[in-house]
Amino acid sequence: MKKQLRWLLIAFLLTCSIIALWWFGTRMQRQLRFSNTHVEIVENDIDIVLGSDSARITVYMFASYTCHHCHEFLLVDLPRLQQRYIDSGQVKFVVKPINIAENRDMMSALQLAGCMNNDGNADDIRELLLTDPTAVYSDEFRQLIDDILDSNSELAECLVANDFSSVKQNNKLFSAIGLKVTPIFVIGSHLYKGRRSYDKFCEIIDYELNK
Repeated sequence: MKKQLRWLLIAFLLTCSIIALWWFGTRMQRQLRFSNTHVEIVENDIDIVLGSDSARITVYMFASYTCHHCHEFLLVDLPRLQQRYIDSGQVKFVVKPINIAENRDMMSALQLAGCMNNDGNADDIRELLLTDPTAVYSDEFRQLIDDILDSNSELAECLVANDFSSVKQNNKLFSAIGLKVTPIFVIGSHLYKGRRSYDKFCEIIDYELNK
């Protein structure tokens, strides 16, 4: 009888533990408003990568340069997050530019930024994309592309390589996630939709680092 009571007590405690873990997990999911995804995110040569490969977690951000909330996050929040988490080696942050409409002017701009990023010279075009993305549809920008094709063989080769395959790969991953708006953040299997306040995003990062 005592043996049976002991096993019943153990079973009861295990059940309570499972319920407590489930309740805590769902409470955090409701509080931080994330869903789960099985889409495996990979980097490519067009992505903007900040931080070390040895960081404890990687945050992937799908961003469109026509998205106002993406601009605000990249201009206002990301520099502060970099000081707090990225420069300290805790977080690796990967911005994955997308253009679902696959407009050729924007695709060229994203590809050019990715190509120039490999040489560490992408600051000017990133600033253009963040401050005035409509400029990529201008005759002046198209002329810039033509000038690059004529004068810089390495950039020209990169720009026309594989028919924007890196941008299309990001578009495909974003579509597989099944959401329509940006920004979207993926951390492990957790999917965070939309821009959050800086403090709320820090809460998310702290949760992901400590879970």
